[in-house]
Amino acid sequence: MARRPFTEEERAYLLSLPAVASIEGDTIKYARSFRNECMRRYYARESPTEIFRSAGLDPQVLGRKRIEGAISRWSQARTDGEGAQERAAVTAAEQRDLHQQIRVLTSEIEVLRGVVALSGALDRGGVRKTRRFELIEELRQKDPDLVVSVACEALGVSLSGYYRWRASAVA
Repeated sequence: MARRPFTEEERAYLLSLPAVASIEGDTIKYARSFRNECMRRYYARESPTEIFRSAGLDPQVLGRKRIEGAISRWSQARTDGEGAQERAAVTAAEQRDLHQQIRVLTSEIEVLRGVVALSGALDRGGVRKTRRFELIEELRQKDPDLVVSVACEALGVSLSGYYRWRASAVA
């Protein structure tokens, strides 16, 4: 079944949307930013129809086949190696998030190693706050990227208490 051409009113409406770059005959060229956002959301398991609808692209006007075709072409282009820059842009944000998660996990690992070292003292009736602050400082010296708030939480001391102790220890 052939796609029906757009009415003048539909053309005018579609061209007013940021998601549409141009229309030639019955073919829509979508803006690169929409295409990238659409694929990001599609890979996050959102419905293509909902993605298009949220951009003002009514499935009743476009037709579901046109939406399915766009998603299919864009997915294929990505697997064929096209769109590497767009994937890199999306990946850069994901990499920042992953880097932050790695920092937190690395901090937690270091804190746990410290807890194991203190385990003998824990068995004898607890660890003074001062020793916990010292441990955090030792870990911070070893790893400048240590997330101090994570270390404080894991060792059961307040962040403000650690910084007060640190200020008095330096003075």
